[in-house]
Amino acid sequence: MAMAISGPRPARRAFSLLEMLAVVTIMAIIASIVLPRVAFHAFSAKQKACLKYRSSINSAIEKYMFDHGTPPTQLSDLESEDYFPESIPLCPTDHTAYTIDPTTHRVSGHNH
Repeated sequence: MAMAISGPRPARRAFSLLEMLAVVTIMAIIASIVLPRVAFHAFSAKQKACLKYRSSINSAIEKYMFDHGTPPTQLSDLESEDYFPESIPLCPTDHTAYTIDPTTHRVSGHNH
């Protein structure tokens, strides 16, 4: 019968329950600070994109008026190779379509 040689075992380093709890608590604190800021900046970026889209549509309306001598009656008149080859963009904040104000011939609304 062979006898196993017993010697000092190498110590295994593992996290204790308190260390894990401390790490989870720190992660929760960091997440509670960072996540609201990320959400705010995402909404702010969508608002800025909405303003950019409105500006682009209003520029296309002015170009249409210059080319045709009359303002477009609806935004679908701008869906061509010269103005918006793919389609008129939607508002990124609420995914609604832009509309033309019949008196000013500009995109109105969407004041976020």
